[in-house]
Amino acid sequence: MPQTDGAIFAPVESARSPFVKAGVVHWTALKAARRFPARAELTLRGMAPFLPYSVIVEVIDGGADFEYRYVGDAQRQAFKTYFKGLRVGQIEAVAPELGGLLRGVYEQVRASGVPFLVRGRLGEDTDDARFRYHETAFLPLGANDTAVDHLLVVGVQVPEPFWQFTDEKLKDLTLRTGLPSPARV
Repeated sequence: MPQTDGAIFAPVESARSPFVKAGVVHWTALKAARRFPARAELTLRGMAPFLPYSVIVEVIDGGADFEYRYVGDAQRQAFKTYFKGLRVGQIEAVAPELGGLLRGVYEQVRASGVPFLVRGRLGEDTDDARFRYHETAFLPLGANDTAVDHLLVVGVQVPEPFWQFTDEKLKDLTLRTGLPSPARV
């Protein structure tokens, strides 16, 4: 898996954010006994609890590029841009380090068909105190179990590392939001 400074890679089942956890639970229910669900199985109703935190990425030409097909409102706010329709190749042209990181992570999911979770600090140079830490699940999608044709990315950017919260604080958060408990898969 690609490595980034200070990032922790973990199984998706270990998600701590209620929004990321909701995405993982939904993806897991859709896939059932298969390796991953199909993009066509995703619905707005089913994704409602985590839709603002979601990104759907289409795999172009077997991984030659990746195109943003859906970008939730929370993601647009966190990245301060509307990137639906953009391709990773376009991002690489203007921000090579970010584009390379995105390509590496997306390619890992595409090639392996294995979901994973990344959490950690966003970087030392972030000016926006609301978005200093993140937790992101990268979930493969495909019409069959042999090829990933889309990725479902569910992530949050927050001011403090919630994965260090006590179970009591997380329980309070999930009660207030009505989202799945981090203890449930």
